[in-house]
Amino acid sequence: MQIVWLGQGGLLFVSEKKKILIDPYLSNSMRLIDKMFKRRVKIKKKLFKISPDVIILTNSHQDHADSRTLSKFLSKKSKKKVTVLACREAYEKLFSSKDFAKANPFVFGCGDEWTFDTLHIKGVRARTDDAGAFGLLITDQVESKQYYIASNTLYNESIFEDVPEGLFASFIPISGKYGCMNMTDAIRFAKRINAEYSVPINYGMFDTIDADEFRVPGKVIPKPNRAIEFNILPFQSFFAPKVFDSRFNEKKKKPKKKEVIVVESEISEEDIASIVLEDTIEVPVPPTEEEVPVGDATEGAES
Repeated sequence: MQIVWLGQGGLLFVSEKKKILIDPYLSNSMRLIDKMFKRRVKIKKKLFKISPDVIILTNSHQDHADSRTLSKFLSKKSKKKVTVLACREAYEKLFSSKDFAKANPFVFGCGDEWTFDTLHIKGVRARTDDAGAFGLLITDQVESKQYYIASNTLYNESIFEDVPEGLFASFIPISGKYGCMNMTDAIRFAKRINAEYSVPINYGMFDTIDADEFRVPGKVIPKPNRAIEFNILPFQSFFAPKVFDSRFNEKKKKPKKKEVIVVESEISEEDIASIVLEDTIEVPVPPTEEEVPVGDATEGAES
């Protein structure tokens, strides 16, 4: 399994047979709401070449359920039908019309489950201003690893009832804005979850938060549009995070063995590498809604 952080809450999970796109925000549409939402993370053109098998929208906030981004993957020009698992509010807001011809949408929430070959997805509790928002448990049955994505949420004791022990990695919001817990509570939350690796997300797109302040055992600080490296020494979780943190992790990287995968819908490691190496593009401020038809995507973000 490879996981790419797309910035904000966006994640791309790539297994041998499936590609799961979670909360992608690949436009500058938030700038229409307020100038303070100018994106700080540039978009890789190669991302729009991805053909996801499933898109998951964990909440209805525009930086998680963006119509301009979705139109890139769900338009008539898309290669195939894409299963979309969306919280109720995002479902009603986005899929009440026929703008997304290649979407096969479902209302999804806490307690719901969906299996894609060897990947099992389950919705778990999240507490934010969107009543239908949910977190995610993704189980890779081949590698016997389980991942937890908290999504937008506050610290709430009831959440821990849904999250099992023995997680391989957790993805925790740290912004303290837009329905997310702040850094102090995120640290408490991550320690309570106690995953082998803890990854901060939901920061850096509209702010200058320093993720180094996320001081927890097993911390891995992701870089936008790059595969996350889970190669910290196993005994790190035993020690104070100040001793072995992500900076140590970067120095001790070991090259990955390349795998030859012959699945038609697969993204290979070379594809992900091309995303990393490709020149970034500046995303222009989109025109007003009067100038752009509803459902139109980010004009400046495609190749």
